[in-house]
Formats: sequence, structure tokens, C-alpha cells
Amino acid sequence: MTLVPVPASASGDRDHAPVYRSEVRASLTALLIGVSATVLTWQVGIWWPQGYGLPYALAASVGALAGLITYNLHRRTLWDSPPGERTHAELTPRGPASFARQWVFALPLATALTLILGLVLTGLYSSTDENGLHRIYQRRGLSGWGIEDGLVVDVQYNLSSTGPFPGWYYGVPVMISTVLLIIVVYWSLRRIAAAARPTSPGLFHVDTTLRSLRTVFVMATSSAALAFQVAGLLAVTGNVLRVSHLDAVPTADTFATANTVPVEPGHTLALIAILSSLAVAVAAVILLIKALTVVADLWSAERTARASNHGPER
Repeated sequence: MTLVPVPASASGDRDHAPVYRSEVRASLTALLIGVSATVLTWQVGIWWPQGYGLPYALAASVGALAGLITYNLHRRTLWDSPPGERTHAELTPRGPASFARQWVFALPLATALTLILGLVLTGLYSSTDENGLHRIYQRRGLSGWGIEDGLVVDVQYNLSSTGPFPGWYYGVPVMISTVLLIIVVYWSLRRIAAAARPTSPGLFHVDTTLRSLRTVFVMATSSAALAFQVAGLLAVTGNVLRVSHLDAVPTADTFATANTVPVEPGHTLALIAILSSLAVAVAAVILLIKALTVVADLWSAERTARASNHGPER
């Protein structure tokens, strides 16, 4: 979607380049703040080993929240309206979902709700570590066996633990951050829809395109953060389940290491989770590129508007 500035003859010889320029600044500032907040949260994970990786799980949502709040609060230049020009009311109602296709909103919302449901399930299956934190997954593990007349006898099992696992220790903060992200995204979309229209009806279609680009930017950045979060949790969960669904097989050779066999369907589901995490991570990168494309479109529109009002740059 490319925003094409209205020619000077159709817009009353008004310079609308500042409108596009302010949008470019708001978008770039939001991206910078969001990435900085994400990096800083990762650094907290390095500085705070007692957090057991919790800052890593929250980094994407913290960055998205910081970026979107900055995007909403950034001061913008309004459409230029000459004194005395009559205001034309628009009778079409505008809502948060008015400026993009419905799947643009439905898919990220469904992903967020699925993430919350998945964290509830992993929380229910989690166990406490030595510090009382729900962050490990317990399973049956082979502890030893005996050999008698070349045969395996007296096979013994105990409970083994694997982690980090996204139990309640990680799940509750991530669920809270995901709900906050949904709220902030809704707030962002409401602000886009509620912003005042230009007074001139000839600018309505340009204003609609601008709102569409802003909507795409909000949904692309928030969805990218959500996708990175989901990818990380899928990778961690899949790895823990993969290790946990390998049963050791005792051997009569006392000098050999016990072989392992996969336990189905858990082992296959774990591999699917790991592969899915790679696909979701690729989708997150694509969404981030989409947000940068919106910024490029706004920057191009600003340059075109400036050239059409003031002549070509020298």
C-alpha cells in the first residue's frame, strides 16, 4: 500500500509534507524505542542470573509495549486547514478495525489467545525446582539395573527433571504481558480511528490511506513481537519435551551406555514444536520487514509531497 499525496491543485496549494514527515518520525522513534527496550530487557537477563531467563521470555512484549506507547504519544502534525474553510462531516462510522482486512486483526488475536491457553497447559504440567519455582518438567527416568546370567534384572526408575520449562514462573508474567499488549494495540487502533478527518473532502482518501498504513504498522510491529515470543517458547518447550520423551533401554553390556528410544506421540509433537518455532521466527522477521516497508512508504510520500509543492530538490 503506497500513500500518494494529493496534487497541489486538489488540496488548495497546501503543503502536506509535514503530515507525512511527522508520521515517519513517530514510526522510527517507536521502532528505536521498542528495539532498545528489547535489548535492555535481554541485558537484564544477563545481569540477573537469579531470574533464570525470565527477562528473555518478556523481552519481545516489553519492547512492543514501549514502542507502541511511544508511537501513540508522539506528537503529530495535523492536516493543514486554511481559516474559513467549511468542515464536512463524515457519516461513515470508524472503528478500530475499519482500516485493514479483518484477518489482520483476527490472526494475531487468535495467536495471542492460543499462546495464553498453551501457557496455562504448560503451567499445569510444570513442577517446582529446588527454589520452589514452577519452571521444570518432571518425567520418569532410568536410574539403574542389574545383570544376572547375562540378563537384565532389577530395572529401577526415578523422577528426573528437565528445564527451563515454561511453567507458572514464566507463564504468568508472559500471560500478563500478552494481555497488556492486546490492550495497548486496541488503544492504538482506537486512536487511529478517532483522529480528526481533514476539513476538505478531497483529502479523505489520502487520510484513509494514511490511517491504513498506521494500522498496518501497529499490527505488524505488535504481531512481530508476539511471533518472536511464541517462537522462543515453542523452541524451549519442544526441546524439553524432546528430551523428556526419550526412554533409556537397559543393556546387558555393563560397559555400554544405555540406548534411548523415542516415546510417541510426545517425541514427534516435540519435533513439530521445534520446527514450528523456526517457521514462526521467519514470520516474525517478515512482519518486522513489513513495518519497515510502511516507514519507507511514508518517507517516499513525504519526499513526493515536498517536491510537488516546492519543486524538485537541488
